[in-house]
Amino acid sequence: MALDPAALLLDIDGCVVAGIERGAIPGAVGAVAELRRRKPLRFVTNTTSRSRAWMAEALGRAGFEVAAEEIVTPTALARRVLPARGDARGVLLAEPGLREDLGWFEECPPQDARAVLLATEAHDWTISRLREAVVALRSGARLYTLQQNRIFERDGRVLTDLGPVAAFLGYAADVAWENLGKPSPLLFSTLATELGCGVAALAMVGDDAEFDVAGALAAGVGAGVLLRTGKYRPGDEARYRPPPTLVLDSIADLPARLG
Repeated sequence: MALDPAALLLDIDGCVVAGIERGAIPGAVGAVAELRRRKPLRFVTNTTSRSRAWMAEALGRAGFEVAAEEIVTPTALARRVLPARGDARGVLLAEPGLREDLGWFEECPPQDARAVLLATEAHDWTISRLREAVVALRSGARLYTLQQNRIFERDGRVLTDLGPVAAFLGYAADVAWENLGKPSPLLFSTLATELGCGVAALAMVGDDAEFDVAGALAAGVGAGVLLRTGKYRPGDEARYRPPPTLVLDSIADLPARLG
């Protein structure tokens, strides 16, 4: 099956690199260069612990030519959406390494908050550090999470992601949250506008069958390519609906499948 999307959206961890600091997946550097020659593309990641500039430098060390502006993060979408809604003021839950990308968000006492912005997996936090966020939410603030992934892998270890923290806050305050990362329809529609095409003309490529592929397809993306690298596990292609448009062993195989 040949794919002919108007533009490509590439995940980073597990798709083009084995880990953001562990080097490129075999064949990925050449494949990405060929994909870039043939199609407009963006690197779309749910990573929330690093800035775009840091990730661009890390990808450069791995052999890729990537500008920071080509990396799309939930943080960048939050900067567009929250100020437009008047929600750029409230309680910020973030690690120091990400705060340079979140300087536009004004922190204030919880009772005056318009929003709670979740940007950390909170691995080294105590529950008491989340108390102000719960107070703000119970006072009427909106809950935004930069993404809602369940887990991720780092150095061979499985770690909890932002999704479990969002669920904790939502349950504690009895509120729903809005996801700003993959597979948010708002993220994909914003990217389609930026790339000058419809959402249905995009193809999302990644190793996460649930969020990169099934979630993107459910949000209206035209094609979802699942890679058997990174967090992929045998049987993932049949585990979620909608199923992948295409399943490949790695991104190195993708150029040959483009129309």
